[in-house]
Formats: sequence, C-alpha cells, structure tokens
Amino acid sequence: MARLLPAWFVERVDPVPDEDELPVSTLELFFDLIFVFVIAQFTAIIAHDPLMGLLQAALMFGVLWWMFAGYSWLTNVIPPHRPARRVLLLCAMAGWLLIGLTVPAAFHGGNVWLAVGFLVVVLVHGLMYLQATRAFGPVFAANLAAAAAVFGAELVSDGLWRYLLWGLAAAIVWSVPIWHGQRGLHLHPAHITERHGLVVLVVLGESVVAIGIGARALPIDADLLVAAILGLAVCACLWWSLFVHDLPATEHVLASTKDPVRRVRKVLAGLSYAFVPVLMGILVLAAGIEHAIGHATAPLDFASSLLLSGGTAVFLLGTAGLRLAMPLRGPWRRVALAAAVLAVAPLGLVNTALQLGAIVVVLGAGLALERRGLRPAPAPQPSE
Repeated sequence: MARLLPAWFVERVDPVPDEDELPVSTLELFFDLIFVFVIAQFTAIIAHDPLMGLLQAALMFGVLWWMFAGYSWLTNVIPPHRPARRVLLLCAMAGWLLIGLTVPAAFHGGNVWLAVGFLVVVLVHGLMYLQATRAFGPVFAANLAAAAAVFGAELVSDGLWRYLLWGLAAAIVWSVPIWHGQRGLHLHPAHITERHGLVVLVVLGESVVAIGIGARALPIDADLLVAAILGLAVCACLWWSLFVHDLPATEHVLASTKDPVRRVRKVLAGLSYAFVPVLMGILVLAAGIEHAIGHATAPLDFASSLLLSGGTAVFLLGTAGLRLAMPLRGPWRRVALAAAVLAVAPLGLVNTALQLGAIVVVLGAGLALERRGLRPAPAPQPSE
C-alpha cells in the first residue's frame, strides 16, 4: 500500500528537538490572517444580536477553534518546508475562507458550503498529521465525526436541531483529550507557544478593526476619539496581561517539561482549552467596542455595557486557566481582576467613557499590583 502513496506522504517525520530552533514561517502567518476574517464574522454576529448571536458564535467557535489550533500542532510537527505541504496548507486556507464566507448563514437558513469548507479543513489536517504519527488516527476519526455533525446541522431545517448538532460537534472534538492518551504526540515548546500567541494577536487586531467599523460615517469628534482611544487602551491592557509575563513563562515551563505526554497535556489545558475564553472574550469585547464607538458621552444599553466588561472578564478568566494549567503564579489574582472588571459594568448605563475608563483603570492597577507581586525578593545582604 505504501508504494501506491506519494513519497512526500509516506516519508517519516521526526519531531524537532527542543534545542533546535523552529521559527514560525511566513506561510503560517499568512494562514493565521485567514482566521481574522472568520473572527470578524463572529464579531458581527455578536454585535447584531448580543444574546442569540453570542450563543451561536460560542457553539461554532468551540468547533472551529479546535481545528484551527490543530493546525498550530500540525505545523509544529510537520513544518511547511516542502512545496507539497505548502500547497496542502493553501488548500486548507481555501476551506477556511469558505467557512468565513458562510458563518453568518449558519443559523439563518443554513449553508452546506460551511460544512464543505470544514470537511476540507479536517481532511487536509488529518492526512498531513498522519505523516508524523499513527497516534493521530483516533483524533482524525473524531474530527470526521464532528464534520458529519456539522453537515447535519447545516442540512436540517431551522430550529433546535441545528443548535443540538453544533453542540454535538463541539462535544465530540473537545472530548478527545479525555479518552485519547496523548501518547505518540510531540510538540516543540517555543513554536507552539508562539503560534498560539500570534492567533491572540490577530484576534486582538479584530478589536481594533471593530473601532474602524464602528467609526464609519461618524464625524471626527470627542464622542468618537475618546471611545476609540479608551477601547484601544483596553486592548493594550489585555495584550500586556498575556504577553509580558504569561506566554514567556509558559514557554519556559513547556521547555522544562521533558515528558512528551505531560507537555502535550499542559498544552491542551493551557493553550487549547483555556484559550477558548481568551479568544471568545476578545470577540465579545470587540462587539461591545463597536457599539461604544461614537457614543462616548452617552449611556450604553445593558447588553452593550455587559459586552464590554463581560468580554474583558472572560479573557482574564482564560488567562487564569492558563496559569493553573502550567502552573504559573497568581491565577486567583486574575479571577479577582475579572470580578472587579465586571463590577464596573453598571457605569456604562451612566456614560460609555466612564465605563471604558474604569475598565482601563482597574486593569492598569491590577497589572501593576501583579508586577510588584512577581518581582523576586531582594538577595539578603551579607552580615558584617
């Protein structure tokens, strides 16, 4: 059978040793930018209908993030150095583009092309990953089962069944780590950490895009500029909270974990599971910023004020999950910070800028206190 397969497929792929560099390629960066389009569609869904849109986005994102994170794992073990691998990743990008184009119709009449795009993504990912290890076989089967559930969701008539089938797809993929022992899987710590960090960066970029979307056709005045600058300040605080300490410390912990099974489990818990609230939090925040732009001196409705504080708080809870999984110091500080951000949500009912400013102050103060707590104790002076 092996003789019937092309050489690039049957070749053995060994994991990159930890001491060797594995830089993120420009193709991977290009690949990540496709995800920005998908994220923009989710933000629009939530901004349009904060209640039902959030439910629909959460169900779809739960499935799609599993597969997108899976591509970070794929290029970690199979770097796209050969032309055939690059072409296959470009084919997967076409599948992601199909998904992005059809996401808005997923719960409004359905669109089978979304399921087709998802199947392309699953097939390319699975067939490439099998080059590195047969241990991925059961995961591939689960991903195909999830694709079947997505097809069912997009083919049934509108109603409860569509929600249930999307929920089933999410349950299938996220249950994989429970019954799969993770043996035979290897991950390069620096690359996998950087790839997940880059995804957060492009999604944070969507929050900045939300500022531009909200500002369309609006006059350049204090209402626009104050809300825009404060919205950017909130995003900058979220960047600081994750990238200044947490991700560098995460890379160090993963590099010092020599058992490959333990390393994979830490990545699953800290960079896969915990990043669901991290990324969903940014989506929710972006939808809230879109509502806030141009209304800095006016009150927000309850849903919009909850999007601003709730999205920020969910992001912080995700970083607390990352700290617990590694483990890193201070996870409960992030939980307390999330609670403090939620507590200022009612301020938006009085004034938009007041709520945004309060979120910035709470985040800035919380991060400053964290920095003091993370400083090493001074070395004792020698006694004379």
